Formats: sequence, structure tokens, C-alpha cells
Amino acid sequence: MKARILDSADVLKIVDLLRQQGHEVFAPFGGRGRDTCYDSVTDQNRGEIQIHLPNPYYPPKRFIFPHIERLMKVQRSDGDLQIEPTYREPKRAIFGIRSCDVAGIWHLDRFFLGREHRDIYYEKRRKNMFLVNVVCTDPARDIGEECFCVCADTGPAAREHFDLQLMDLGGGEFMAVAGTEAGEALFSAPFFRKGTEEHVAKRRAILGEVRKSFKPSTTSWFSAAIRHVSAGRIQEKTWEEIGKRCLECGGCTYVCPACTCFTVSDRQVGPDEVERVRIWDACALGGFTRMAGGHNPRRAVHDRRNRRFFRKLSHYFIQRELSMACVGCGRCAAVCHGDIGMPSVVEMIRRETAEVDKHEPVAR
Repeated sequence: MKARILDSADVLKIVDLLRQQGHEVFAPFGGRGRDTCYDSVTDQNRGEIQIHLPNPYYPPKRFIFPHIERLMKVQRSDGDLQIEPTYREPKRAIFGIRSCDVAGIWHLDRFFLGREHRDIYYEKRRKNMFLVNVVCTDPARDIGEECFCVCADTGPAAREHFDLQLMDLGGGEFMAVAGTEAGEALFSAPFFRKGTEEHVAKRRAILGEVRKSFKPSTTSWFSAAIRHVSAGRIQEKTWEEIGKRCLECGGCTYVCPACTCFTVSDRQVGPDEVERVRIWDACALGGFTRMAGGHNPRRAVHDRRNRRFFRKLSHYFIQRELSMACVGCGRCAAVCHGDIGMPSVVEMIRRETAEVDKHEPVAR
């Protein structure tokens, strides 16, 4: 990967370049307190873009996989039905996307495009997307207490699946790393310059220090949880305890950058017109597994929680998609009112298996 150096005062010129190329650019903006969000960049708000800030709770995957999306419309005319698919191919760029969210989009790519059936709606939105990844280097602003990307091996610096990566080296300098030919093409801009071995060494040292900023309580025992869930060794009482805490709000799903579940619904929008829409769905909701005849094989809450964490942690799905459906962003831990985000569930699995698997010597 080729790298270049630029001054911090020139970082937003990358946004200008992308807009000049015809991209609608989405970037992170700060609000009151912890509140942050991605929004479309305009001439009026360009100066308010922030590089270092808490990761927005609403994941940027929605710019590729919208919360609500029309798939087709069906119109009756003179006794005939006219079916018209609705395809959208916007030219977009996400500036400032974190490494965990880059991994989330890669997981969506594997799910929607990585097997024999390709989702044409997702594909058309994805092909024109440009990702500018920003490495988390400021522990006070970039890294929350719930973050565990180092455990999921997705951060703090993504190694691939971005077009351009920016890292704050301090001293008024940023390093830009090209991940694709499209990203490398930006290096022709005059504000980029070649770096030195000292810059590379500084990057390595900063990442080494940043990795020490993550809380051990949210980064330990993750791989062991994968092993126990994959082997089906979690006791029913543990899932029941998790189910008792769940409020069935679906918040964990709606903020997860790697969740892929959706439902499809037809709704009338005119006297002779119906549209089919795709809407994000959540396994926490009671109707998620309800069948057409009314039977629900996972009526109990803990059965649906079981399914969620099996989907996230089971080796079967990791092997099938060559990607894990948890990227360590910690959003589920931040929004869950019942404290059953991924770090808490991993800890519950740890305590349970520690009780069952007591490898202690026996005195005879």
C-alpha cells in the first residue's frame, strides 16, 4: 500500500476532491455532549466536520443498506399489471468512517455479494461507494469504554477494505494510506507529499500505545466464547438469564454495523399502485420468526437471544462468510437497557463455563 503525508490543515481538502468528483460525501459531525452523527457535507457545514469524536451510534451502513428501501412498484393499468424494479446507484463517499465500521461493511459485502446469489440492490449502491477510513488515535475522544475492536481484530486501524485511510500522527501531520487504485489516484493532489521511515515508525508507535487504551474487561475471553458457542456448550439457564434482561426493543440490531436481517412488505401507495419495500428487522422482536400460519418456533425471548449470539459467534457462520458478524464497535453495549451487549454476554459465558469446567486436581 502506498502512503503519503499531508498537513492537518489540508485534510478536509480530500472532502473537496471527492465532491468535485461528483460524490455525495457523508462525514461525522458533533452535537451536544456525546451526540454525534454522519450527515451530508454541504458548503455551509464543511467547516464543522470533526475528525476526532465519539463514533456515531447510528452506523454508516445505512448509506449502502438503507433502513427502508423500495425494491419495486406494481401498478394496475387497463387490467394489466406493470412491475417496475427500483434501482438506485448513488455516487457516495463516507469520510471519517471508523475501522470497525469498515469491517462491518465488508461483512455486508460478504453476506450480500459473497455467495452464489448476489443482491442487486445492495450491489448497485455499493459499487459507487468510496470509503475514507480514519484511525482511532485519540483515546479521550475516539475510544469509548465499550469499544473492543482489538478483540475482534478490526481496529484501531483497518488493514484492508478501505479506499483511503487517514491517521493523525500529531504535530500537525496526517498519514494517508491508499487501499485501492481509486484512493491512490487522489495522491496526485499537490497537498500530498512523500513520507519517510520516521513517519512509518511513528505510526507503528502510536498504534502500539493506542491498543493499550482499551479496557481489559471488554477485550478478554472473546475467542473462548466463540469456541463454546460453536460447540453448543452454553447452558439453557444462561440463555434464559439473557432473555429475562432483554426488553425486545431491537436497539442492538439497529445500531449494529454487521447485522443483515430484513423483512419485505407490500404497501398500497395509491388507488392502483403498490410498492414493495425492504425494512431492517431485528431478531429481538416477537414477530421476527413468526411464520405465515401464525406459528412462532422462537416465541420465547431467550430463544431469539440464543439465535442472535449464535449468529454472531458461531464458527459455522464465520467460516461460511469468511467474516464475523461482530466488529467490536461496542454500540450494542452502549444502547442496551438490559446490559446484554456483546461484552456482557461474553462475560456471562465466561462465568458459566468457569463453573462447569473446573479443572481442579482431585485429592485421593
